[in-house]
Amino acid sequence: MNRPHIVVLQGPGLGDFFEITDDKLVLGSDPFLADIVVRDVEVEPRHAELYRKPGGYAVRGVQAAKTIALNGEVMEEPGCGQLLSDGDRIHVGDSVLEFSHQDEIKASFYEQLHLLVNRDHLTGLFSKGRFDREFEHRLEAMADEGRPLSVLMADIDSLKKVNDANGHLLGEFVVGEIGRIIGAMHEEGGRRATRFGGDEYQGVLPDLSKQEAMRVAEEIRRRVEAQTFERDDVAAKTTISIGVASYPEDGTTHQELTHAADAALYRAKRAGGNTVSD
Repeated sequence: MNRPHIVVLQGPGLGDFFEITDDKLVLGSDPFLADIVVRDVEVEPRHAELYRKPGGYAVRGVQAAKTIALNGEVMEEPGCGQLLSDGDRIHVGDSVLEFSHQDEIKASFYEQLHLLVNRDHLTGLFSKGRFDREFEHRLEAMADEGRPLSVLMADIDSLKKVNDANGHLLGEFVVGEIGRIIGAMHEEGGRRATRFGGDEYQGVLPDLSKQEAMRVAEEIRRRVEAQTFERDDVAAKTTISIGVASYPEDGTTHQELTHAADAALYRAKRAGGNTVSD
């Protein structure tokens, strides 16, 4: 059974896995323009296309000023396209991507490796390291185009009470379930979220103003408050506090925006919790 896919073997996006399911996909650095996002400053926003043709998939350049190489050989006429064979390696910027379509076991291995490297085991959110790279990439893209970006910092209000009353296994379950609530609000528009610490979370919301991000944060707060967390016939209720900061008014770097959102979270906690603050 063929399962066409691309995996990043070298470069900033090492280990990224992309299953190819459409007849045409754009490969580039812009998360809003590309289907296969290569987080590499040397890659153009829309650098290449993978497209289906008789015999399989091919690759061609898309208005790219920079070169594309296939198996180390520069494509002299990248706009004309070249048919890909199993195991071919596409060189763009400082990254090397491998195309494969005949090895179901290899595809499954790369997919599982991608999850282990890039996802938090408890919540399913991005790992902290992967999130930080995504944050930087999206902030750079928004800054280049003069578009807004907002950041959330969230903290569970009463996890210690849950642990003390019901045990740490339920507390761990609550942390995971709240992560999934937050993740459900970060599934579109290039949004990303991570578990920042034990019971803290961070999210990045490209193209959202502070007012728009406050509405997202309020919906997260509302969903957590409404949820009953139940496991093995033991149930608990809890709430969450969220701080919001936005680019460029609250900061222009990853560190500045994280600090500003964390300060807003502290204000929400001081207000009694179960609230959203900026």
